[in-house]
Amino acid sequence: MSSQKSAKYAAATTVGLLLSATLAFADPTYIFSTSVGTQPSDVGVITLTQVNSTTVDVLVDLADTTLPNPQYGFVNTGQTNHTPFAFNIAGDQTGISATFIQPAVGGVGGQYSFGLFSLDPSGGGNVPFGSFGIAIDSTAGNGSGKAYYGDLEFQVTRPSGLSTDDFVANTLNYYFSADLTNGNGDGYGNTGTQAWLNRQQCTDCSNSTQVPEPGSLVLLGGGLIGLGFVGAFLRRRHRDDECHAPA
Repeated sequence: MSSQKSAKYAAATTVGLLLSATLAFADPTYIFSTSVGTQPSDVGVITLTQVNSTTVDVLVDLADTTLPNPQYGFVNTGQTNHTPFAFNIAGDQTGISATFIQPAVGGVGGQYSFGLFSLDPSGGGNVPFGSFGIAIDSTAGNGSGKAYYGDLEFQVTRPSGLSTDDFVANTLNYYFSADLTNGNGDGYGNTGTQAWLNRQQCTDCSNSTQVPEPGSLVLLGGGLIGLGFVGAFLRRRHRDDECHAPA
């Protein structure tokens, strides 16, 4: 094989490595902006972002959580068929865990003024939106006075692998549900359930928390190094041709 053909082959291989590295962590980001329920519809936006091959970030951005009079908050109502937050994950749920980012009072993930959020793999439900396989429970007391008025963000990990596509709708076609209050922080709000539907793929999400896998970094690094070698070879080849060119 001639040196020129070798350079072309190396360049093609390098481009393949770069494409592979890009595709390795190009999982879709989904948003859910349509919700229905006891409160007025469309109370907030849920975003699913792929972090790595085993972890997905879940951000529940409620419409208005600004102090001192936030509009919505997550609440315990004391009823077994009402859960602060719930969703479904397709496939085996063995080893599923959650790391909470918001709230984090005192640096403790999931902790807020009146309680602590935790993941419950046994699931929960929110009438009338059906049951879900996984729930986010709270240790707080019941009622709007002990609600969490803020955005909820956590990262779900499954050791065997987890994708944003694994978050699926329940039998009633709802992806997520929450028990909310519109108490405005005064403890006297109306409580009720809300559910999200209509998944949409986000094509321009600037707040992605995606982190490339080590394997992807190796591919990307290999591709960049390969491009460097090909460029150096071609520059040297060009200099040699100039030196041997007839005067």
